[in-house]
Amino acid sequence: MNEALQSSLNLIFPSAAFYLHAAPILAMLVGGLVALLAGVFRGNPDRPSMVSYQIGFISCFPSVIVPLILLSAPGSFGMSVSQPPAWLGSGFLADQISQFTFLVVGLGTMFTLFMAEISNAGRQLLRPELVCLMLFASAGIMIMASAGEFMAFFTGLELMSIPLYVLVGYQRHDTRGLEAAVKYFLMGATASAIILMGMALIYLNIGTLRWSDFALLNVSLSNPFGVLGLLLFVVGLSFKLGIAPFHTWGPDVYQGAHSTLTGYMSTLVKVGIVMVVLRILGNGFAGNDGGVWLAKIFWVLGTLSILVGSVFGLVHNSIKRMLAYSSIANAGYFCLAFATLALSPASAEARQAVLAYTAIYTILNLGAFAILAWLEDGSREDLLKEELAGLGKRAPFASICLTIFILGLAGIPPAAGFFGKFMLISSAVSVGLIGLAVVMVLLSCVALFYYLSLLVEIWLKPATRSSVNPQDNEDSRDVRVLVGIVAFASLVVGIVGPRWVASINPTFARENRAPAQPLKTGQTNQDSGTTGQRQDL
Repeated sequence: MNEALQSSLNLIFPSAAFYLHAAPILAMLVGGLVALLAGVFRGNPDRPSMVSYQIGFISCFPSVIVPLILLSAPGSFGMSVSQPPAWLGSGFLADQISQFTFLVVGLGTMFTLFMAEISNAGRQLLRPELVCLMLFASAGIMIMASAGEFMAFFTGLELMSIPLYVLVGYQRHDTRGLEAAVKYFLMGATASAIILMGMALIYLNIGTLRWSDFALLNVSLSNPFGVLGLLLFVVGLSFKLGIAPFHTWGPDVYQGAHSTLTGYMSTLVKVGIVMVVLRILGNGFAGNDGGVWLAKIFWVLGTLSILVGSVFGLVHNSIKRMLAYSSIANAGYFCLAFATLALSPASAEARQAVLAYTAIYTILNLGAFAILAWLEDGSREDLLKEELAGLGKRAPFASICLTIFILGLAGIPPAAGFFGKFMLISSAVSVGLIGLAVVMVLLSCVALFYYLSLLVEIWLKPATRSSVNPQDNEDSRDVRVLVGIVAFASLVVGIVGPRWVASINPTFARENRAPAQPLKTGQTNQDSGTTGQRQDL
C-alpha cells in the first residue's frame, strides 16, 4: 500500500529535476497568463501593449537558457546520458530531442515577437491576447514534442491548434483572414477527430497509449483494424504537416494571416509534429511488414508533396502562396526521413538528419517571411511576384538576405538548405531508398523555376510603378539587424555544415517500467497508464 501511495505521489509531485527540464513549458504557460492579465490591468486591451510584449519576450528566455545548459552539459543534474528519464508516466520525456525542440521553439517565438515589435504593421498586432495565444501555442508544441504517450500529445496538439485558429483570423477587419481561419478550424477539427479515431483503433489492438509500445502493433493485412488505425493516425498528422494531398488548407491560411504570424505557423507547428512522428517511427513495429508498409506510404506522400508543391507554385503570383507551396514541397523531404526511419528505426543518422533539417528549415522560412513582412510594412499585404521588380537596386540588403533564404529553400549552396537535404538523402540511400531519393531530387528541380523567377524579378527586372519600396526609418534598421543575423547564420551553417547536430544524443527517454505485453481476451490493462478492460477482436 505504501509503495502504491508513493508511486501516485511521484506522478503528482515529480522530483526537482522534472521542474528544471520542464521549465520552458511552465514559463510559456505562466507567461501567457501574466501577459494577458497585465494587458488588461495596465492599459487598453484594444491597443498594443508593450508590457505584455515584454512579459512574453522574457517568458521565452527559459526556453533558450535551460536547453543550452542541458545540451552543453550532458549527464549533468544526475541525469543518465545513455538512458534519459521520463516523468508523469510517459507524459514527459526528458531527453535531448525534447531540449533541442524547446530551443528551436523558444528562439522562433522570440524572433516572431521581436519582429512584430520592430515593424510598424506588426506592432499594431501586439495586443495582450496575441502574446498570450502565441505563448500558449508554443507551450503546446513543446508538450507534443516531449510527450511519450497519446494523452499528453493530444493535450499539446489542442493547446497548439486552438490559438492558431484565432491567430489566422486575428486581423478582424480582414475578411480573407477570417475566411482562412474558418477553413483552418473546420479542417483542423476534422483532422483531430481522425487522429482520435486512429488512436482508438491502435489502443484496441495493443492496449496501451505509449509510443514505446507501438512496437507491439501488428501492421499487416491479417490485422485490418491495426492497419486502419495507423493509417488514420498518419492521415491526421499529415494534415498538420501540410503533406499532399492533405495540404489544401495551406495556401489559404498562409495568404490570410499576417506575414509575421505566417512565418511562425509555417515553421514551429511542423517542428512539434515532426518530433512526434520521429518518436513513433523510432520505436519500430512488430515484425518487418509494418516498416515496409509505412515506407511505401511515405514514398507516395513524399513524391506527391514535392510534385504538388513544385508544379502548383509555378502558376501563382502571390508570394505568400508560392512560399506555401514551397512549404508543401519541403514537407516531402520530411516524408523521405520518415520512410527511412520506418525501414531503420534505430538509425542515428536518420534521427540526426531530421533534427538538422528541422532547425535549418525553421531558420530559412522564418527569415523569408520576416523579409516579406518588412516589404509589406507601410504597403498593402499579399505582395505579388511582379512587385519585387527592381528590389535589388532599391533595397540591396533586403534583396541579398531574401536571395540567401530562397537559395536555401531550393537547396542550393552555400545556403544552409543544401546540407539539410543532403543529410536526408544520404540517410535514405543508406537504407536502400535510392529510387525515392532520385525522384525527389528530380522533382525538386521543377521547383527551381519559381524560386529562380523570384530572383529574376529582384535582380534583373527594372523597377515599375507598382514595385515595392521599403521605407528607410528606425524600425527598418532594427529589422535589418535581425534579418541579417538570421541570414548570416544560414550562410555559416551552409558553409561549415550542421556539425552541431552530431553532438545531440538521439536516444529516446524511457519510463522506468517493464514494457507492455499484448493483452489476452478479457485481461485488464494494468501497465498502460489507462484504466478499464479491453477485449481483443
